[in-house]
Amino acid sequence: MRDMDVFFQMACEFPVRTTIFTFGLPAFGLLQLLNGFVHEGSLVYIGMFSVLAVALSVVLTRYHVAVYRRSRVAEW
Repeated sequence: MRDMDVFFQMACEFPVRTTIFTFGLPAFGLLQLLNGFVHEGSLVYIGMFSVLAVALSVVLTRYHVAVYRRSRVAEW
């Protein structure tokens, strides 16, 4: 199975967890950037934080897809 197919199956079975890890962390980083811009914060540090939040989101999503795929294989 392709990763995208497994991702969509996982999203159907665990929608809250998938939404939080896939879209929640990048949204939080974007909101932090917006907050830093509005309040004239250090955009360099906030930008680095946002990049790390997106990278963490990618790693966590890939990890959960791998765990989900492994659990599906173990069910056979």
